[in-house]
Amino acid sequence: MQIKYKLILWFSLLVAGILLAFSFYVYITYVGFRQRSIEDRLERKARVTEHLLTLQGTVAGSVIASLPEQVEFVYSPADSLIYASRDTNDFMPSRAFLNRVRQQKLVRFTYPTPDHPYLKDGVALTYPGAKPSPDGREYLAVVTAYDQDGYQRQETLRDLFIFGNIFAIGLVCLLGFVFARKALEPLNNLIGQLNAPNAQTLDFRLKPENPTDEVGVLATAFNDLLTRQEQLADNQRSFIAQASHELRTPLTTIKGWLETSMTYDSDPDSLKQGMKQAVRELDKLTALSNGLLQLASIDGINARLDSQPLDLVEVVLDVADTLGQQRTGQALSVHVSDAILEEATPLRLTGNPHLLKTALLNLMDNAVKYSTGQLVQVSLEREGAEQLVIRIDDQGIGVLPGEEDRVLLPLVRGSNSKTVDGFGIGLTLAHRVIQLHQGQLRLLTRPGGGTRAEVVLPVKQP
Repeated sequence: MQIKYKLILWFSLLVAGILLAFSFYVYITYVGFRQRSIEDRLERKARVTEHLLTLQGTVAGSVIASLPEQVEFVYSPADSLIYASRDTNDFMPSRAFLNRVRQQKLVRFTYPTPDHPYLKDGVALTYPGAKPSPDGREYLAVVTAYDQDGYQRQETLRDLFIFGNIFAIGLVCLLGFVFARKALEPLNNLIGQLNAPNAQTLDFRLKPENPTDEVGVLATAFNDLLTRQEQLADNQRSFIAQASHELRTPLTTIKGWLETSMTYDSDPDSLKQGMKQAVRELDKLTALSNGLLQLASIDGINARLDSQPLDLVEVVLDVADTLGQQRTGQALSVHVSDAILEEATPLRLTGNPHLLKTALLNLMDNAVKYSTGQLVQVSLEREGAEQLVIRIDDQGIGVLPGEEDRVLLPLVRGSNSKTVDGFGIGLTLAHRVIQLHQGQLRLLTRPGGGTRAEVVLPVKQP
């Protein structure tokens, strides 16, 4: 069901429920008021009969009948009928009824009749009379009548509520339809823009009627999503083009060396030299392929895959030891702050040890590669109560201003790094891994020259 029809249905049901509840309340209130009104009138009629009694205990005169089918009975203290306004009536009090009235003094009652769809009303009461009985028994008066006017007004009110509510609910449905169309008009406008022919272009953006309302906020969020998707598409096209170029270059070089060796090299030394060059290019091609495959696997990995508690200090020291074995002779300094060393328990992070070590190893190896044998400093410090920052400082050529985020893209290198071998994959791989661990990678230019790579990771409280 469309939202428009849901709004109409919910709005109509809500208003209908309120109208019906109010109508039912008013109708029930009127029914009670009618009942009390006729009973009060009958009670006054019954008490009037007391003034008709004489000192001898007889009735002189009669009560004026102002109600439909009004009938009065007066009984003596001995329960003998001394007055009846009619000879016949559809209600004749029994001995048990008279005893009940004498006990309760006042009884209001109703009873059905075959001539009317509603109940007739009656009131019975006792009073001492002009000359009280020696034994204390009192006179008893019974008055019955049919509330014709009251029931007619009750029926009129009922019919008015029935037809009035039907009309009101129908009007509410119609107004609800208009209201729903008006309320959803901004959404329909956006849908129309999405179905327009120009929606197929890359620069398409939604134009909301009111950017500040909920629909406008939704359109803005959708436009932001389109912008990100456009950037991802551009990055993908750039990645494919650069990857094709990077793969094509060593393949072309290998082919050239092999063809040259096959055509011109006749002695073993020349052939060996050509094969060495081909093997060197194959090594570059293998490293590039491995980097691309690793980057592709990181993009699709689940952040909770193979996660376990890690001691960050131990991870950093392990990576530094691995780098020292790979880069023998390279000066590497690792410093752990006193605040971390004085922790009662090790700082722990839930993550993948292999991926995290790979990311830190890439950052340290990158720093070593650009430092050309100079000292590389690694430090671990606290940053706030729930974060640890790992700083890797090199003394290389640094990152040019404005390229700090650009070099994190796959196969993108700094403008000043053409003389250093590389493919532009290590930083991207490290960036993706750190993001999987809910961390941040920041590249900063050091004032004295070189680059500082800051890795900020969340840690658990000891």
